[in-house]
Amino acid sequence: MLAGPEVDRLAAMAGKHKIFLVMGVIEKEAYTLYCTVLFFDPQGQYLGKHRKLMPTTMERVIWGFGDVSTIPVYETPLGKIGSLICWENRMPLLRTALYAKGVEIYCAPTADDSDVWQASMKHIAVEGGCFVLSANQFCRRKDYPPPPDYVFADVDNEPLPESVACAGGSVIISPSGVVLAGPNFDGEALISAELDLGEIVRAKFGFDVVGHYSRPDVLSLIVRDHSLKPVFFTSAEKKANNEQKLP
Repeated sequence: MLAGPEVDRLAAMAGKHKIFLVMGVIEKEAYTLYCTVLFFDPQGQYLGKHRKLMPTTMERVIWGFGDVSTIPVYETPLGKIGSLICWENRMPLLRTALYAKGVEIYCAPTADDSDVWQASMKHIAVEGGCFVLSANQFCRRKDYPPPPDYVFADVDNEPLPESVACAGGSVIISPSGVVLAGPNFDGEALISAELDLGEIVRAKFGFDVVGHYSRPDVLSLIVRDHSLKPVFFTSAEKKANNEQKLP
């Protein structure tokens, strides 16, 4: 269970507005930071989290590595909701694990505002036969604390506070690859779309990557979805086994 005032505040927001909230955060456990997505339901309850499995390039200097014990897919009245973070969406085996859990509303928070990212989101929607909701920030240099030497600058080497640091590009895509909303590159915005889960059925009738279009006799995936700990106490395992034996 993740606890703290920030988690409580996000939970309260989800409860107040009666929404399922999928929110990217930086999580601290002991002395390690993780890039994490938190899930909340419309009752204001914290559901769980996904930690980024593979930090990208220099992120590895800052963030710890997640494990596959935190790739949840939550069954909700809106559909089955799951999430992968930024460039781990490029990992085909990790995506396949999410498809196998039946994800229908695939959330992909990112910091990538490139055309290549948009192409990846369309591919994932078609590959997984799911709706893809990708959220990205729009921010300018002035939105950050004053940096030292790494600034966007004009020809006189003067900082340009209005320079766009990340151009956004939030988008919603259907299981057939149709863009339903966005991508928005014009500033801060709220995008929305009505999702017809029947589109998932129609899409998977033709192509189900973990169903009738799979070939487990040729290709298969093993997912080690248990938590990996650097220190394991056998007494904890013994206690758990004894509790299971109780009537």
